[in-house]
Amino acid sequence: MLVAMAGEICTAVQGRLVGGEGTTPVRGVSTDSRSIKPGMLFIALKGERFDGHDFIGMALAGGAAAAIGEHFPPEIVAGRQPAQALIQVDDTLQALQRLAAYHRQKNFTGPLIAVTGSSGKTTTKNLVAAVLSTGMKVLKTPGNFNNEIGLPLTLLSLSPEHEAAVVEMAMRGPGEIAALCAIARPTMGIITNIGTAHLERLGSVANIAAAKGELLAALSPGGVAILNGDDEWCRKLAATCRCRVIFYGIKSEADVMARDITVLGAQGTIFTAVFPGAEIRLQIPVPGLHNVYDTLAALATGYILSLAPGTMTAGLKNWPAENLRQELRTGPGGCLVFNDAYNANPESMQAALQVLATMPGRKVAVLGDMRELGPAAPALHREIGRFAAGTGLFRLVTVGELAREIAAGAIAAGMPPGQVFSCASHREAAGHLRDLGAGDVVLFKGSRLAGMEQVLAAWEVEVNG
Repeated sequence: MLVAMAGEICTAVQGRLVGGEGTTPVRGVSTDSRSIKPGMLFIALKGERFDGHDFIGMALAGGAAAAIGEHFPPEIVAGRQPAQALIQVDDTLQALQRLAAYHRQKNFTGPLIAVTGSSGKTTTKNLVAAVLSTGMKVLKTPGNFNNEIGLPLTLLSLSPEHEAAVVEMAMRGPGEIAALCAIARPTMGIITNIGTAHLERLGSVANIAAAKGELLAALSPGGVAILNGDDEWCRKLAATCRCRVIFYGIKSEADVMARDITVLGAQGTIFTAVFPGAEIRLQIPVPGLHNVYDTLAALATGYILSLAPGTMTAGLKNWPAENLRQELRTGPGGCLVFNDAYNANPESMQAALQVLATMPGRKVAVLGDMRELGPAAPALHREIGRFAAGTGLFRLVTVGELAREIAAGAIAAGMPPGQVFSCASHREAAGHLRDLGAGDVVLFKGSRLAGMEQVLAAWEVEVNG
């Protein structure tokens, strides 16, 4: 965590000390006045629905040693303790980012691995951290702290005991990953894949690739790029790298590969991981080739950092689960629930349907809208429907206007209309699940705004009361 004097912080953020003392010691940072502990720094961020400046007084009353703000009311200046430092800046978000960049550059010299891609970022981030944790103390991005606020806060958690850091980088448009890289200064970069996520904002897959490629441009000649060798856009981006490139994959020749893959349905996947000069047979507890790819990215990272294959695989025994991401559990009536409702794009939707197809029993897909696809959205939803029709579904239930196109695509591809239901609400969709029971498996997936976990909740209420 950040440990510094108020004067040092003031210099790092290019601010002005307007109250208190530069010698005031600070330990830790928060942007939430409710989580302030004595001695911490409070940064008053502003958003569409909140203004942290309204809570500076609360933070100081809670024991904050210092506060960063764009303005300070006279009563705050007068009412604080004499040693509590007030640092005024023009932009508090920029101050947060400058402070994180300063802390990272001054206090951390280990490998910093940045992960981006159209899908699989969070799983890959977690797997890289799990693999590296077998041999070193690792800091990783908590939850989805992957943007212009979350990434700096993650970096400000770096402490002397950390030997490696793994950070996730998301983006909504061009220039955003470059900005995150300027803060984090990654030494290694992973791109999981390039797909259609954010097509609405960026206009084309080529533009998406260019935006993701900002990570590679930020790597120094001494850095390492770890890329999905089976992704054509990753291969194209590799040609732009000025650093070492390591490929991982299943289909194409790569530095780290998976061979002899056996998908066991809900029991997971077995494969042989092949490294230069070594190979090892392993099992991961989740099904799906996309999970094999994410595992390979993590193993490739460990390989670059000289971890032994046998040591790395020990880190995969406890698969790092995230809420609403690839959760497998028993649901109403004894059904197997495959809850992957956190988010969706066409590539991850197809991957989830492929996983569903490997599972025994009657298969039901409950699918919602995929957002941020722009003018291509209807066609991309219909394509998912056509794909779903070929996966052996017993029933397809959709929720939302765009998801109606999934249903239309499935019927057009030959799925019987009596097995396809387009719904306007989560509750209506749940009604089409009440007859399911033991031996059936149900997938829930859609974009975050689709809230497909609400269908599961409504179904549980109907069955359990």
